[in-house]
Amino acid sequence: MGETFAETGGPETGSCAVKISVLKKRADFLRVAAGRQKWVSNSMILQLAKSPDLDDLTNQKNQIRVGYTASKKVGNAVKRVRAKRRLREVVRACLADGGQAGHDYVLIARTATPDLPYDQLIRDFKWCLKRLNQPAEGKSETKKPKKGKGIPVLGRLKEGE
Repeated sequence: MGETFAETGGPETGSCAVKISVLKKRADFLRVAAGRQKWVSNSMILQLAKSPDLDDLTNQKNQIRVGYTASKKVGNAVKRVRAKRRLREVVRACLADGGQAGHDYVLIARTATPDLPYDQLIRDFKWCLKRLNQPAEGKSETKKPKKGKGIPVLGRLKEGE
């Protein structure tokens, strides 16, 4: 099951290839989950984390690593395998274009993954990628004040005071 895909950017950019390899170790899955960058759609959950700096990987900046998981909530073994197979195909079709090199992705199948149309899976995956790849702009600048935390309003003063 050692899958490695080499996706090219097109005929004019043949020298710039993005290598997609598969995450297999539990520690990698836990590290990506601990990164707390994720986006949830109806068909999948996509988690993202920057790849660790490993000396043995020579093409670290041109590599994307992807992990697939499906829990027993998805269904029996046949449905789980089908869900992961469909997620692998979606990644093969879309990740080379929208993925960030030097990052690890984990796709978690949901109960709808085995039964949804393939086009819907691709739409959901592209939407998740778009949302995760957006920079976190202005989070601290646009904080809204919490209700009830403003300046307290004093009651009217009585005539005798």
